[in-house]
Order: sequence, then structure tokens, then C-alpha cells
Amino acid sequence: MMPFDINTTDTEIIKTLGNGAAGKTFVITGPSQAGIGSQVAIALASANPKLLILAGRNESKIAPVVEAIKSANSKVEVKIVPLDLLSLKSVHAAVDHIKGITSHVDFLINNAGVMATRKYVTSEDGVENQFAANYLGHFLLSNLMIKDGLIGSGGVILNVGSLGYQMADINYGDINFSNGKTYNGWKAYGQAKSAQLLGTRGLANRVKGKGIAVLIAHPGVTLESSLLVNSAIDQEYFGEAFALAIERNEGKPLPPQNMVSLKQAAGVVLYTALSPDLRSKHAPKTVEAKREVG
Repeated sequence: MMPFDINTTDTEIIKTLGNGAAGKTFVITGPSQAGIGSQVAIALASANPKLLILAGRNESKIAPVVEAIKSANSKVEVKIVPLDLLSLKSVHAAVDHIKGITSHVDFLINNAGVMATRKYVTSEDGVENQFAANYLGHFLLSNLMIKDGLIGSGGVILNVGSLGYQMADINYGDINFSNGKTYNGWKAYGQAKSAQLLGTRGLANRVKGKGIAVLIAHPGVTLESSLLVNSAIDQEYFGEAFALAIERNEGKPLPPQNMVSLKQAAGVVLYTALSPDLRSKHAPKTVEAKREVG
């Protein structure tokens, strides 16, 4: 197998591991244009999957991705499913929609998310937005798909995580920051990503006997993704994140973070999903920007 490092792209991963995607059904959340999710979907097209289900809020932002997939491989079936992770009702409806399309999903890639939004906002269900979108919505989606039999033995659930978990623990007694009074966008992001990481490990342990692999990957930091633009994150605001992380690291400098391209970020996600070595290991695994850890 080819070495896997910071330079590995989605195209190279598909060339090596693409057989594991052939004839398979994928659900990918957050597939809007110019994001990691859309790049993953477009790369998968050349591996001849059976079906790509793109689940997101804005169909107009997903439509160009469908066109790109069809341009890469016109034989791939693609479906769009409305999904708003800020509404648990919408998550339930999305699962019902998916059941109307297929009875079996091989890969669920929970990619959608928001990053360090500056203003305190709550979801339809009264939960702080980042906690709802980055953790709670995907938690419900994954569990419903398992409960309803869409994902079973041999299936893979992959959460796209972030080293942002290092910026905050979970405040179990006050996930809503005293109704916004103590809100900090980066701490909220860290809390949500910590919940995602712990939730991944918890779910992996609970479904161990079902033959379902539950994994999490940190794809690295890429300036090519629309996430930074959508979340209005500039260099100054990024500086606040590093200051917070250094503070939590007892003032010690952080290891350098190498920037990656969108294709390299998608490569991490695809490697994690398609690598048989990761799926065969019993312990929950994290792939951290080109470096596998336990």
C-alpha cells in the first residue's frame, strides 16, 4: 500500500483504496460546493459507487456538486436529501427520506458543521448552534440509521472532527453558556468537537458487537474550504483560537499546524473511511491529519 502522508490527495487514495467504494452506497452530510464533503463526493465518483446520497440544507449549493459528479462519472446515481442538523425533526425526516431511497447504507460520512460562530444562536430545539450542528444532529442521525437497519454489519460511520476539541471541555451543566451570557465562539466550537470525539468513541464501543466501524478524522486546516468564509473567520479571529489553545496548554507553544489543500483534506476522510486496516481494529480510532492515533 502506498505511504499515507500530508501530501496524499483524494485522487491517490481512490487509486489505492477505491475498490472498497465500488458498488457501495454513501450518505455524505454537508456536501455544498467548495467544501470537504463535496470534494469527497466528487472523488468517490471515479470509484464507481452504487449511490451517493448528498444530505444538506441548501439544494442550490449542492446542485453544482451533482453536476461535477456526473461529469466525472455519468453512471453514478446521485440523490439529494434535505437535512438541517439544527432541527431534530429535520434529522428524523431525512432518515425517513433515505429509507425511501435505499434499504442499505454502507458509509455514513458526517461531514457537515459550523465553526466558531461569533454570535450566540440556538437551534430549533433550543441548543447552542455549534453543539447542535457539530455533535447532536449527527449523533441522532447515526443512531437512527443504526436503529432502523440502514447501517448494519460491515457499515462505516465516519465523523469529520477537528483538533479544535483542545480549546474546551464539555460544560455538562451549562452547554448553552448561561443562555449566551458567557458565550465564546471558540470555546463553543471546542465543546462541540469534544462532544463529537467522546461521542464517536462511545458509539464505537456500543456497536462493537454489530460489526459497525465508527471512526473520526481530523482532515487538517485548509483555506480552500468554504467553511471559513461561511463562518466569517479571518486571521485576527484565528489568532484568538491559538491564544486560547496555548492558554489551555499551560502557556506552551502548540505543534505547528501544516496547511493542506482541499484535495489533501478529502484524502484524509477517504483514507479513514476506506482503509480496511482501520476498520479491522477493535479500538475506536482517530486519524489526525495524516497520523493515526489510538
